[in-house]
Amino acid sequence: MGSKLAEKIVRDFPDHDIDVIIPIPDSSTTAALQLADELKIPYREGFVKNRYIGRTFIMPHQEERKKSVRRKLNILDLEFKDKNVLLVDDSIVRGTTSRKIIEMAKEAGANKVYFASAAPPVKYQNLYGIDMPATKELVASKKTDEEICAEIGADWLIYQNL
Repeated sequence: MGSKLAEKIVRDFPDHDIDVIIPIPDSSTTAALQLADELKIPYREGFVKNRYIGRTFIMPHQEERKKSVRRKLNILDLEFKDKNVLLVDDSIVRGTTSRKIIEMAKEAGANKVYFASAAPPVKYQNLYGIDMPATKELVASKKTDEEICAEIGADWLIYQNL
């Protein structure tokens, strides 16, 4: 996934100004490592995950999801201050977690925050095993990449397109 994201960034954003690549732990670490290696950009651990908070996208209430993001991730300000950061996550579901993470990165002093998803846009609910929200709750269900980017607060957004 990291290699494919690197190819897409080179193709779509050849003049990027990314200073550092930071994964959202733990599910995107391998993609972020490969992406950093292929782009020859430093990889840093900018978040420390609280192992006692579960997956926020499956929590039943929006307020609970919002509060849990800050409890789930602690930020290391030094990795963000005065840098253009590419955050890599495994996916974007509702956008709640992505929005909060980008907010945290900006509060920590990032100049720009770019966001990469190791998965394609999640546009439809999954009725066969994963407790996914209703289609209307999925941030990518009826929005363009530009609209999603604006909604989550990223300077640009890139999805996997395998």
